[in-house]
Order: sequence, then C-alpha cells, then structure tokens
Amino acid sequence: MVFLAGIDEAGYGPFVGPLTMGFSLLRVPHFDCDLWDILSTSTARKPERKDLRRLWLDDSKKVHQGTLGRGRLERTVSAFRELVAPGRHQLDDWLSEPPAGDMRSLHAAPWFQKLNGPLCPGIQHDRARLDCTALQRDLQTAGCAVQGFGARAVPAGEWNQLLQSTGGKGNANFAVAMEIVRHLLATTGDAPLRIELDRHGARMRYADILRTALNPLSIDIHGERPSGSTYSLKFATRSVQLRFSEGADSTHMPVALGSLAAKQTRERLMDEFNLWWTQKLPELKPTKGYGVDGKRWLAEVLPQLEDTGVARAILRRDR
Repeated sequence: MVFLAGIDEAGYGPFVGPLTMGFSLLRVPHFDCDLWDILSTSTARKPERKDLRRLWLDDSKKVHQGTLGRGRLERTVSAFRELVAPGRHQLDDWLSEPPAGDMRSLHAAPWFQKLNGPLCPGIQHDRARLDCTALQRDLQTAGCAVQGFGARAVPAGEWNQLLQSTGGKGNANFAVAMEIVRHLLATTGDAPLRIELDRHGARMRYADILRTALNPLSIDIHGERPSGSTYSLKFATRSVQLRFSEGADSTHMPVALGSLAAKQTRERLMDEFNLWWTQKLPELKPTKGYGVDGKRWLAEVLPQLEDTGVARAILRRDR
C-alpha cells in the first residue's frame, strides 16, 4: 500500500480574515489509481440535479458556487470528517488537531476566541453518518482508506509575522504548506508517499526551498516547467515525491478534497469574524474580505478601530 496526499489553500488574496490550507491523505493500492472513479457511487464532480445521493467532490470554487454551494460544501466536508473523526464535528476540535499552529495566535483575535460551534452547521449528524457509510463502502471495495483530512488556519496577525520572517507572500504561503508536508511525512512513517500541490503562483523551481524546509538527503528534479514541477526527496528510509501542478485542484482528487477543507474552514472563520464585527458595529455589512468589498469594509471599520480596542496588526493583512 502507498499514500496519496493533496494540499490546497483558500484565502490567499483578501485584505482581512485568515489564510486556510487544507489537506487530505489516502491509503491506496498504487499511485495511479483513479480516486474519482473509485468514489463514483458516493461522489461526483457535478451530480445531476436530481441526484441527491452523491456528494459533490471537486475544486471548491466549483462546489461552492451558486446559492446552494455552501450546503454542498458542508455536506461533503462533514462526510469526510466523519470518516476520520467520528462524532467530532466541532470547529475548535477541527482547528486544534495537527498540524495546527500555536492556538494562541488564533485566539489573539477576539472574533476567534470562542470557536465552539459546529464545523458544518447546516448538516445534521445523521446525514453525515449516512454519507460517510457510502464513502466507506466505495473505499473498502477498492482497498482504500482516508487517513487524514483537515486544515491549518493562519489568522491575520500570524500571517503578518510570517510575511516578515519569510520575506514575502509566496514564501509565507510555502512555509504553511511545508508545515502540512512535515505532518504528512510523520503520519505515514516509512511508507511510499506522493504529495500533490497546486502550483504556488509563478514559481517553477522548488528544489532549494524544499531542501531548506524538509532537509532530505538528496533531491531528484524530474521536471520544472510552467505546467508543473516534480521532485523525489530521498530520506534515510524512503523516497517521497512532491508534485506542484497548475490546476491541481481540478485534476487530482486529494487536492480537490484539501481544497474543500480549506474553503469550509475559511467560510466558518469568516462567519465568526463577521458575527463579532456586526455585534460591535450593527450597521456594518459582512464581508468576505476580497477586492472592492474588502476595501469597503476596511474603509468603514478603520476610522472606528481605536474605539473597538482591536489592534490593526491582528485585523488587516499587510499583503
């Protein structure tokens, strides 16, 4: 048996709110198995409108679109969560599990001090168990299992510190990804492992920063092109492959699943963020934190920031 893993982020570009990075880890018979095909009875990339049985499993941007998107996202995430942690569906449990960062950084923001609500508030536990059973049936038939599914949340204050310590936005994002990679390495022991990641911006060459982050004995470079870059990292007891691909969340199921974990985490944390701020400033409209609306929100809040007692460094992302 070998392991396939996928990592993807949400919230890389907004002015406020956390960066979140999701991951999935599956035990499979061989690296080239088609996980979308294996799960075709319980999931689909886009189920037919009348198909209420199967879960949506694709890049989170596709699953989450439209008025029904949040419900589709929550249903898939809650089912896979039930696979790896039965009955543990609270947001604070999800966020505090490895590879969680220092939870003090998250709780430093007053809107993230009480995260005791559900991860997927729109989904009843009975629904999650039924969906989980269907997933489990498909996986067991093919000799597969989900070994890990989670997300790392990086609040604005911690993100700003990472920007300073790493020297830039791309490096900060890569540093968070490597936290998850180290967790996957520790989880899988000496077993063969392939990790799929979405390409990080325009970067094509990763060998040097992989060497610094993971300290392998050696690195074989299999290709560094605009479409993707592939490496084999040799450690004392095994070789691990990392592949950075353009559009990986649409072509590799473990990355799509990680994308869903990241998106749901970001959505729930923005729920808490907006709830806190609208209680402080009742006339303030909620925001997702991106683009024009993020600027609108900041323009309304910053003149009143001193009155709220909130430090700018834990609210606004520097980049």
